[in-house]
Amino acid sequence: MVKAGTKAPDFEAMAYHNGDFKKVKLSDFDGKWRVLCFYPGDFTFV
Repeated sequence: MVKAGTKAPDFEAMAYHNGDFKKVKLSDFDGKWRVLCFYPGDFTFV
């Protein structure tokens, strides 16, 4: 489990960028500031 204030584990996800989908890893952005946003209820009937 990830807790606030600890380092996030490396993971891979699909991203939409410049009109195309591609795989990105958190470690691809080492040395840069990152903000992670997610919407667990998007596209559901909640």
